[in-house]
Amino acid sequence: MKTIGKRFLSLFAIALIAVFTLTSCEEDETTPAQTTGDDIVELAQATANLSTLVTAITTAELAGTLKGEGPFTVFAPTNDAFDKLEDGVLQTLLDNPSVLAEVLQYHVVSGKVMSTDLSDGQVQTLLSGKSIDVAIGSSVTLNGSAMVTAADIEASNGVVHLIDEVLLPEGFELPKASIVSIASETSSVSILVDALTMFPDLVSALSNDGSYTVFAPTNDAFTALLGVIGQSGLEDIPEDVIERILKYHVIPDAVVMSTDLSDGQMAGTLLSDDDKITVSFEGSSVFINSAMVTEADVEASNGVIHIIDGVLVPELEMSIVNTIVEPAYFNNDFSILTAAVVKAELLGTLIDSEANYTLFAPNNAAFEAAGITSLDGLSAADLAPILTYHVIDGEVFGDGLPATGSAVTTLGGDFYLSINGDGAFINGTSQVTAATLAGGALDYDNGVVHTISRTLVPASDDIVTIAVNASQASEGAEFGQLVAALTAVENDGSTDALITALSGEGPFTVFAPTDAAFQSLYTLASVADFNALVDAVGIGTIEAVLKYHVLNGRVFSTDIPNALDGNSSVALETLTGGSFTLNSDLTITDSDAALGIGTADASIIDTDIFGTNGVIHVIDEVILP
Repeated sequence: MKTIGKRFLSLFAIALIAVFTLTSCEEDETTPAQTTGDDIVELAQATANLSTLVTAITTAELAGTLKGEGPFTVFAPTNDAFDKLEDGVLQTLLDNPSVLAEVLQYHVVSGKVMSTDLSDGQVQTLLSGKSIDVAIGSSVTLNGSAMVTAADIEASNGVVHLIDEVLLPEGFELPKASIVSIASETSSVSILVDALTMFPDLVSALSNDGSYTVFAPTNDAFTALLGVIGQSGLEDIPEDVIERILKYHVIPDAVVMSTDLSDGQMAGTLLSDDDKITVSFEGSSVFINSAMVTEADVEASNGVIHIIDGVLVPELEMSIVNTIVEPAYFNNDFSILTAAVVKAELLGTLIDSEANYTLFAPNNAAFEAAGITSLDGLSAADLAPILTYHVIDGEVFGDGLPATGSAVTTLGGDFYLSINGDGAFINGTSQVTAATLAGGALDYDNGVVHTISRTLVPASDDIVTIAVNASQASEGAEFGQLVAALTAVENDGSTDALITALSGEGPFTVFAPTDAAFQSLYTLASVADFNALVDAVGIGTIEAVLKYHVLNGRVFSTDIPNALDGNSSVALETLTGGSFTLNSDLTITDSDAALGIGTADASIIDTDIFGTNGVIHVIDEVILP
């Protein structure tokens, strides 16, 4: 342990100041009156420049003693004396009341010793076996350096002499602070302290009794790591990742001094026994993994700190750095994606250094937009098809995206790209919010990442099955009338089997009328229901009406601007061979030649319901050929 020098003197000064603060003067609170009816504690409390000493006396629980009958002689350090202490010394004493009490006792002599009673030599103090060395010259000097600045201030139970330094007994050792306390007082590791405070259990462990070795990265080290992983601050990083990194800097149950280190040495960490750090020597320099020790052997009450110039990164996190998983793994905004990748057991695939992928990465808001707010209840088998649907086997940069209307093959099936004046869109619903160019921020060793606004969910049902399932929903059922019409046409021997056709390969685009739209049609046609409509117009007309709602090919809502090509409307050919007019305000004008009943324009009220063989848009009127 370090013997007392300036730090110990400072601690003693604090204690003495507290005692002197008890001394007061009615006319001047800085220099007490030479005689007072107050006891030593009351005298110090009434004296402004002994306030620190008063705090120390109270903390050390010595007020009762110094208010006793005595008599006592107190050599009282002033506030200025305490200010001479090295940074952190006073706080360390205040944090250790029993040690502080010893320091204060060393400033107290039994009996009332006036300045005229002092002579060269040793004076025994209340601290057992410890004496003060007194030298008399033009002034009174204690222990070779502390000067009596005001003498013979009498109290009811003794006398006080003010001194300009804190006294420390020979051989006294300053108590060591805990690892957390030392780090908190070290400005160069303030980011590390900020990180620690996120985890009360870790702070508690490193503050209390124990044996730990901590490798403490500097602020510059953390700043460098943030730059590598593309984040601006700790608040951007998921807390579980920060906790893993912090634990990787701690060796538990061992105080490993620099002299205990050897080249090639390995040690398990608080993260796990398998997550080991490795020691290496290069000349006179010591490295922990690739971080150099810049200050060794900072001893603490519960271990030792070695300051290092780099953040130690566990093997898992190191394997993720500079892969397409990096921007999600190290960013809170992508925590759902990261958790899904881990749960689906796809992490190994996506960090494969030999691979070359393009990842369309949804953030948490993108998952929520797709209705996925939690992974609870979703298995690896549920998640894998969704996640692989975001990955292309091969590197496709933002300026190399396929032409609009293209089918793009992913590891989980095809998605469809629309590019219009507003940007690039996938399956009509998800916009590419950041398209990365070669060498861009999201260009990594094993591929490139583009971000998207909505999580992609591959289609599992064809367009007919989607409509049937919607008509049978327990809540909010829809398309019952449409399904009834399709079934009637399917089952009539004189008409095309539309259900069979629309369940085929396609692709098709269906403008699907709601049940309310059919009711509106019945009212216009002056019939009660679908069967009455068939009786009135014939099943062949029903077939023609249904085909009039279907286009060949996939037309997503994001393809419409290209179809309009700057015009206010465009004619689209349907399965009947005839066409309807699609307007720029997303309404449809039909021809109404078959029935001539005065239909209104239909509005597209929902878009881009994605099926395996096409896409459905919902409309609020039945359109007539």
